Amino acid sequence: TSIRDLPQRRVVRRAPSIIGLVVAALGYAAALTPSLLPHPLTFLLLLTVLGTLSGYAAGATASWAVNKLPWIRRHHPRVGIQVAIAVVAWVPALIFTPVSVGWQAEQQNALDMPSALPSTVTVVVVTAIIATVLLIAGRSIRLATNKAAALLIRRGPLHSWISSRQPSHVHRSIAAVRVAVAGILIVGAYALIQIGLGLLISSYDAENASASGQSSDGVGVNSGGADSLAPWATLGREGRYFVSNAMTTAAIEAVTGDPAQVPVRVYVGMEQAQTPDERSALAVAELDRVGAWDRTYLAIMGATGTGWIDPDAINSMEIVTGGDVTSVAVQYSAVPSWIGFVVDPVTTQAQNDSTVNAILAAWRAKPAGDRPELILFGESLGAFGSQAAWPEGSSPAEVTSEIGRIIWIGPPSQSRLWKQWQADRSAGPMWQPVIGDGSIARVFISDVELEAATPPTGPAITFSAHPNDPVVYWSPDLLLEKLDWLDAPLGPGVDTHMLWYPVITYLQVGMDLISGGAPPEVGHNYAADAGPAIALTVNPPGWTLAKTKALVAALPELSYVTG
Repeated sequence: TSIRDLPQRRVVRRAPSIIGLVVAALGYAAALTPSLLPHPLTFLLLLTVLGTLSGYAAGATASWAVNKLPWIRRHHPRVGIQVAIAVVAWVPALIFTPVSVGWQAEQQNALDMPSALPSTVTVVVVTAIIATVLLIAGRSIRLATNKAAALLIRRGPLHSWISSRQPSHVHRSIAAVRVAVAGILIVGAYALIQIGLGLLISSYDAENASASGQSSDGVGVNSGGADSLAPWATLGREGRYFVSNAMTTAAIEAVTGDPAQVPVRVYVGMEQAQTPDERSALAVAELDRVGAWDRTYLAIMGATGTGWIDPDAINSMEIVTGGDVTSVAVQYSAVPSWIGFVVDPVTTQAQNDSTVNAILAAWRAKPAGDRPELILFGESLGAFGSQAAWPEGSSPAEVTSEIGRIIWIGPPSQSRLWKQWQADRSAGPMWQPVIGDGSIARVFISDVELEAATPPTGPAITFSAHPNDPVVYWSPDLLLEKLDWLDAPLGPGVDTHMLWYPVITYLQVGMDLISGGAPPEVGHNYAADAGPAIALTVNPPGWTLAKTKALVAALPELSYVTG
């Protein structure tokens, strides 16, 4: 066998794999089933295309692998039989399409997320067109790889070496070259992704640096003021919003009916220092400067990926404590939380671990009877990062031994303590676990539960986690494993038709992460939870349910623009 005699496959024009088409139909149908949140048309089509192609790839690969087994006798059914098999597989999938669209409508209405529903024809036709184009593109890339391999072998430096070998060696060498070419393509694609990601991060950094529409007037003693160690320009966009919108005593008193103090806000931007420890040291220096150790409360606020602190959360903290609080936050990035969680989860953990422990070290140095009570608040990526301040295996009692009041809202699935305590729950479903004996750490799934709950009598950890929040429940484990939260009974707000499918459910919940647009109390929107969660957990002397209701009613008017 010479190199010239080796076959040239008609990769693009070859008939599609029948097994691939059958499994593609299953992937298409599975992608149409409900996920945690209803999908807009664009995302629904993307899911059906991904489901179809994933199914085709799995089926075609499995068929190829089986045919390579030495004891399998290859048999190719006639074209008519192959077409019949494909039709039998796809007709039920197409009939299922309007049913799934109806489920989308039911889910939208149940979650108060009305939007235009796609037509069955649109879903089927657009999916077929895009999937076909991508399949042809994939085969074309494979053909190009084969051609490149053949060219290198026939005319490149490998020609003379391969020509002298046995036929089996020739084929192995060709395969090796094909793998090398494919590797180059993969590396090239990865490089393009990195370039795109770099441009995206640069755009967020530029937005973070912009002070358009912001003013330092009225910042007072807060960070960014005249005497601050953290200049206004270094705070970042979210930091500047944070320090310039502190509650007034009049606004606090209007809600509580009690005399209030002027609250203080400390913020350190990511540009102020290069390392987490340097930023943390600056935060402690700022706390010293503003006299934070003389207050009744010191609140550590875990920022999200952009450095954002929920206005409702910080306003609630200042109202519930009567303004007798210094709140401190440290920025570690400028990108949205979902990007930070997927691309660089280590940075938020490093910064929050450093900040919490630096503040604890300074706090321990103060007289035991003359130092503030510590509170920790973290939402979304802030909840994920701040849990890294404790080692794996920590119990609720150990976590609250010094920080006696902790509120974690919308903790991502891989949050260290949240994940551990879910797995080690003593009772209850995964979406509302009983942690230990339930006396310290409690999990709430709605603002209604938070308002109705009995206040703690000792150290307390409050989790607020919606059962249909993809941030809380998306995990790489979903790729090949059904997780406990998908067991019956499903949590409130989760469609009863939701089932687990390998790969597909992973893609569906991943798409939920970026779909956005959820109303309050749905998905990752915790606009109604921060106030009652903080009031329940901090529960200062003289606080009542009536004050919590007044707080919740006042928050929409007290909120301020961010971003």
